Amino acid sequence: VDLGSTTVILETWPNFRIGSCAWPSGFLLAKALSEGLEGLPVVKDQQVAELGAGPGLPGLVCGKLGAASVSLTDYAELVPLLRQNIKLNGLEGNCSALALDWPLAPQSSLAVARRPGGPLDVVLAADVVYFEEQDPLVDALEALMAPRQTVLVLAYRERTSSDRFYLQERILPRLEAPQRIDYGSPEHGSCEIYIGCLR
Repeated sequence: VDLGSTTVILETWPNFRIGSCAWPSGFLLAKALSEGLEGLPVVKDQQVAELGAGPGLPGLVCGKLGAASVSLTDYAELVPLLRQNIKLNGLEGNCSALALDWPLAPQSSLAVARRPGGPLDVVLAADVVYFEEQDPLVDALEALMAPRQTVLVLAYRERTSSDRFYLQERILPRLEAPQRIDYGSPEHGSCEIYIGCLR
């Protein structure tokens, strides 16, 4: 995947399940991170996690950009795909794959209460806003993010009005002065990128 200043080798499993493919918002978030888009956090030397990573493109970009550590997370059955993509890109030194079921996030080693080295600096999430998953996602964000410290970078493309309602009523109100960036490319269309810390 050519992202301008960064190239990532990406394996996908298109026939496995919905989360095993790279979706447009994931491509766009990865490209925005690669370009150092103004308004996004600098990930070099930071502790980063990606939620619902699928094949892990945005997180892999952070690994290539020199993040201190990147935890690529998704359902357990996608961990082998994430590990393969970490290996293909030679990022074993700072990237790892971790099973994370959102309702169980408070028990995860990534949870604020369970990280001896301090909370995560940045949490990435692309194409994860589904109305049916609203409470588990919010719970996971609250478990993994230290208020006013951990920065959420959420890439979103509207699919249904229910998803939009959930974003506006359940997620954005939990963030302190979230910033919105509209970003796109001819190849992948457009998405909204929201940046903010928990209140």
